[in-house]
Amino acid sequence: MDGRDVVVPKAPTREAILDRARAMVPKLRTRALETDRNRTVPIETHRAFEAAGFYKLFQPARYGGYEMPIGMMVEVAGELGRGCGSSAWIFTNLAVQNWIIGMHQPVAQEDVWGRNPDALAASSFPVKGGTGRQVDGGLALNGTWSFASGIDFADWENLQVFIRKEQGPPDHRFVLVPKTDFTIEDDWFVTGLSGTASKSVVLENVFVPEHRVLDTQLIMGGPSPGSAVNPSPLYRVPPWSVGTKVFSGPALGIARGALELIEEEMGTRLSVGGVKMSELATVQVRIAEAGAEIDSAQAVLLRDCDDAMRIAASGERPSLALRARWRRNNAFAGQLCLRAVERLHPLVGARGLDQDSLFQLAWRDMHAAVSQITMAWDIQAVNAGRIQFGLPSLDPRL
Repeated sequence: MDGRDVVVPKAPTREAILDRARAMVPKLRTRALETDRNRTVPIETHRAFEAAGFYKLFQPARYGGYEMPIGMMVEVAGELGRGCGSSAWIFTNLAVQNWIIGMHQPVAQEDVWGRNPDALAASSFPVKGGTGRQVDGGLALNGTWSFASGIDFADWENLQVFIRKEQGPPDHRFVLVPKTDFTIEDDWFVTGLSGTASKSVVLENVFVPEHRVLDTQLIMGGPSPGSAVNPSPLYRVPPWSVGTKVFSGPALGIARGALELIEEEMGTRLSVGGVKMSELATVQVRIAEAGAEIDSAQAVLLRDCDDAMRIAASGERPSLALRARWRRNNAFAGQLCLRAVERLHPLVGARGLDQDSLFQLAWRDMHAAVSQITMAWDIQAVNAGRIQFGLPSLDPRL
């Protein structure tokens, strides 16, 4: 233990949190186009998320967090995404890091939250060749890490670092770096989820002490370095399988919002021949099938979350095959949401091509969401199939 006096806060109920999320949807929808065009979530939205306690959902209780089940990632994002996909993405990507930091060494948690329990962290991937090198007492980091969703609101980076070896796959680490140690490169110019401001960060010979370096082989399920002081089952759930709901949760919300937009329009719209669109069988079938796909996606995501929490509470370690199945299901749920939005797209018609169309924004955001590597169906299906046949995983993080 680190000697910190543990004060367990009174967490809001699940329904209270979901009510707060639902209440924000109309305002998020009115800001969605502004968010997209400005390439960032408005500060008002971020502050509303703070006030609602959304970033506290998975933070350790020792620092004022709520330690809620990981399924709340899906449920809350499934509400917020109805209004704005980028805003839902920012919620999940910042909230998930509070969970992962809770699995870091206790002294690293104290570095992040000791003076500021409201501190937030983003995360990045070394797409542009960011490197980590072992040095005496820690790591030396150099280069650029990309896709730092929410970095404008973050105080830290929980970088993904790959340590190359002479043979075999690289070792993967989560590495905590304060914002004072890197610069932000505004290079996020994209067609979907533009409002996430998922910029790059640049580090020049930054030293990180060993206690802020987390070997992700230690968070594959079961006890983690942080679970000694954070005994909730939450900190024994494997992030690289179940935690990928950080991406599918917003996708679920985006699909739900797209369906609502179409239902609202079809309820009052007439065809050029004066027929009520809501009375056309093709409209009814497309809406029914899209709704079934979205409901199915939500069901499989929440089942996986419930199973992961149950296994973590039992003290068992989930097998590689089970972890791969959770990752597979996550990507497939994304495909179900994508199919739902694509199924609805023909109902928009020419008038829906307007640049102010919220449905077209949802369509773009959905395609961006399923492009994330843990959401990419071809990649995850192949890896799950390999593991099913006893072959090694292509992803060393799984």
